[in-house]
Amino acid sequence: MSGVRATIFDFDGVLADSEPLHFRTFAAVLAEEGIRITQDSAGTRYVGVSDREAFELAFLDHGRGSLTPEACGMLLARKSRLYRGGLAEVELFHGARELLLEARRRGPATIASCALRGDIEGVLDRHGLRGAFPRFVSADDVSRSKPDPECFLRALDILREEGPRDLSPRDCIVFEDSTRGVEAARRAGMRCVAVATSFRAGELRAADAVIASLAEWRWPD
Repeated sequence: MSGVRATIFDFDGVLADSEPLHFRTFAAVLAEEGIRITQDSAGTRYVGVSDREAFELAFLDHGRGSLTPEACGMLLARKSRLYRGGLAEVELFHGARELLLEARRRGPATIASCALRGDIEGVLDRHGLRGAFPRFVSADDVSRSKPDPECFLRALDILREEGPRDLSPRDCIVFEDSTRGVEAARRAGMRCVAVATSFRAGELRAADAVIASLAEWRWPD
């Protein structure tokens, strides 16, 4: 892990303990459409993908066929309204604030997430961290979800504009919590630390390192 010059954070499940709220509001919207899922039945099927892809998967999984862009947009809007209504319960993970502030002290840092921009901004605002990430990558900025590396490569563009222009993917360290995110980081040519908050540690072994909590992380000298 030596030679790290920039940091990229996934958001939900890494910095913000928001996956339970995401799942609950996602399931609530699906229930309104006659699709019933539980955390036990869904497992990690919808973790690490954008809300758009999650709804598309759910409809296909339950024999409802493909969603039109218009129908999917309505589902996204309903889910986002429910999610933002529950923001008061979303806390940062232990060690998250300290880690991201230290990352910014060491060099450029940003977020690359499959979540909607407004959902991310709501959590950052609640915890007084909006200023720490004036620019970041959200689902609104990409056309392909993880494990495609598009979001991380777009984040690299931001990092190059904020810091050294000669940053390479290998100079970047990514903090992720999903198997799809780990694969996306590797496909982007970046090093990856996986946090075992959403998946078991053994499922994340493709990462360069696996930790149980952000508080465990120690920066390489």
